[in-house]
Amino acid sequence: MHFTNAFIRGKKPPFRGVFKYKDKDGEWRQTVRTLKAQGISEAKRELAEMRIALEEEHERKAEVAKATMTVDEYLESYISDLDRSRSLERSTINGYRCYAKNVSNGLGRIRLSELNAAQVRAWEAKLLKDGLSGTTVRKAHVLLKSACEQAVQADLIPRNPLAAVRPPKAEDPMPNALSERTRRALLTYLDAAADTPFNLAVLMALSTGMREGELCGLRWADVDLKNRTLWVRRSVARDNGKYYVKPPKTRTSVRDIPLTLALAEKLKARKDAQETELIVAGLEPSEERMSQIYVLGEVDGSFMKPHGLWRPWKALADSMGLVGTQGRRPTFHDLRHTFATFAIAEGIDVKTVSSIMGHANAAMTLNIYASADADAKRAAAMTIDEVMGRRLAPQELRSFA
Repeated sequence: MHFTNAFIRGKKPPFRGVFKYKDKDGEWRQTVRTLKAQGISEAKRELAEMRIALEEEHERKAEVAKATMTVDEYLESYISDLDRSRSLERSTINGYRCYAKNVSNGLGRIRLSELNAAQVRAWEAKLLKDGLSGTTVRKAHVLLKSACEQAVQADLIPRNPLAAVRPPKAEDPMPNALSERTRRALLTYLDAAADTPFNLAVLMALSTGMREGELCGLRWADVDLKNRTLWVRRSVARDNGKYYVKPPKTRTSVRDIPLTLALAEKLKARKDAQETELIVAGLEPSEERMSQIYVLGEVDGSFMKPHGLWRPWKALADSMGLVGTQGRRPTFHDLRHTFATFAIAEGIDVKTVSSIMGHANAAMTLNIYASADADAKRAAAMTIDEVMGRRLAPQELRSFA
């Protein structure tokens, strides 16, 4: 604890020292101590000495309290400190709290100072046995390891009990993209369907590979219809049930994306419709006003929430009987996978696809999508079959005798 303000109250003995500080929740508190000093100069020296003593006393108590904390209590303290630092996105903090629930399931009541590698291994084995994926358990492992590392640096525990434990291997799930035939069926449906924000979002996801939050966060200021380009500059995310606008997922997620002619025409129709809505409402559809309106949102400036895409997509996928390449109903996010899969299968260079997708590098794109298209694999098998079927003529074979 740091006493941000300390002063003397009273003009004659007995003087009192007032010490103000913020508690762990950021609320202002104060403590008052009577000073022994008989003069103001002596009182100032005593105030300074008492301030140091109080801070040291508080630190000792805090260290003792942390040393007796359970894993649950320490992890909550660790995540809360990260949250207060404002160094991480709220969605990231919410993710940590979800991983912490998995830590609690098996380790939560153990004292941090008593946690050992054997307990960690048993905990991970139980989570895997209970059906959690290796990726989920690995994320909980990484969170707990980071928290324990901080505890080591703070001298709360002598060593990190997770240092000797290898986390489960994260799975690399194959993208559940739409096949060529299924994608064509969906596009055929969209050609005949009404021009709604949802149908536009489906076409945009298929044509650009944008994430749901990025689609919802797109404003007209980010769209250049003349040059058929849009810019991904923000995303809509969720925090404790409330949606908010934030920067894109990573630095490379801030990007420009080329528009197909068909998509540019659909976007132009959407913009015209919103301009008409403004006129009907008695408002001027000026360039400045339009620039702040969300493409998929309302003319009052509100944005579409991602669940406004998930629910109608589930209904559409069910009604059309859509099945992805992994044999299950595709999610809306699988439209992003579909874009990348067919783009690579059609020969678009991986670096370009990676840039459009907002991936950190082309290797990431290759690892996920290079072999995900079943039609491309069948075409490869035909090519291999044709090559392996080639033989030498009898007269050419004599040279090897």
